[in-house]
Amino acid sequence: MKKTTIVLAILSCSSTMAMAQNASSASEEALLQQQLDNLRQQLIQQNQQLHQLQNRLATSQQQSGAQGAATRVSGERREPAPSRATEDLLIEQHNVFDRKFSLDFGMSYAYYDRKQLLLRGLSFADAIFLGRIETDRIRSHQWTADITGRYTFNDRWQAELKIPYVYRYMEYTAKDGNNGTITDSLSDSNIGDISAAVYYRLLTETSSRPDLVWNFRVTAPTGRDPYGIPNSPSNANTNLQDVPSELATGSGLWGLSTGFSAVKTVDPAILFASVDYTHYLKGSFDDVSAAGGDQPGEIQLGDSFGYGLGMAFALSERLSLSLNFNQSFNREAKQALDGDSLVKVPDTNGNSATMGMGVTWAIDDNLSMVVNWAAGLTQDAPDYVVGVRFPYRF
Repeated sequence: MKKTTIVLAILSCSSTMAMAQNASSASEEALLQQQLDNLRQQLIQQNQQLHQLQNRLATSQQQSGAQGAATRVSGERREPAPSRATEDLLIEQHNVFDRKFSLDFGMSYAYYDRKQLLLRGLSFADAIFLGRIETDRIRSHQWTADITGRYTFNDRWQAELKIPYVYRYMEYTAKDGNNGTITDSLSDSNIGDISAAVYYRLLTETSSRPDLVWNFRVTAPTGRDPYGIPNSPSNANTNLQDVPSELATGSGLWGLSTGFSAVKTVDPAILFASVDYTHYLKGSFDDVSAAGGDQPGEIQLGDSFGYGLGMAFALSERLSLSLNFNQSFNREAKQALDGDSLVKVPDTNGNSATMGMGVTWAIDDNLSMVVNWAAGLTQDAPDYVVGVRFPYRF
């Protein structure tokens, strides 16, 4: 009887333990199944989010492509855009419309050296000369400091105001009657002719056309005019008869100029070109002669036509190099004494051509330094010109 009771107790405990193990296993399976279902649900949600992001990206790319096509149609500048240094350098030859306001301070030095062969005597039959052959020499040094402000209204219109100050130093040399040399010099300074200009962008650059800007400039006669300045009294009895008593710093007449400038990006270079035409208005003066006494009359300078060609290379983001050629043609000036008609003044027409180069260094995000050098190629051009500018763009 005791054995039977013990066997029944053992069987009961075994059954209870088996049921407990079965219950624990079922609970663990349910937990694992629940975790698996949660992961599947998260995977489904992530796949949905992935598809949504892919659709948004595709839509954004389509819109960007449409905007790029619209940009090319509307004429926005294509990539790659010029570097900062190149843009600053192109201000000298063209225009940029990406800054609201810019202030430009510049200084330049121009040197002229001219010799004149003078025949002091009589000539017979254009072959026999009786008298002295003399050579006069004139050296001119001119320093110009100017400040230029540019205000951009929008991506099409821009206004400019330029105020120059001019310092001149002249040396005159001539032979005296004893085969010696007489030298005289004088210096003078004053404000130059102030000018104002407007620029209008006709076309913006695309892959098939250049950036084209039209300009119109008005120059006011604020500088000292060269008319009626008497010769220096100290040279009245010498061969230095053409030395003035003071030097002019302006033309004395209102000037109107118009022209076009164009820029085209041809990687890795940027090509630029310009044409301009200047007309001077007729002016009346109390004295138009260097002789003693006042001789009122009228003066009208000859119109001029000029053009320029060049290219710029971006050596780095902050350093660029440019080469340029400029030429201008001036028609003869006209003069008339009071009451007479205007007549042409002989030998007042001119042809001035220069070949130059420039280097631009972008010092920081706003300030740059532009160094220019040019050599004269014709007699009417200066022997050489050196200049430095500091454009600050706000």
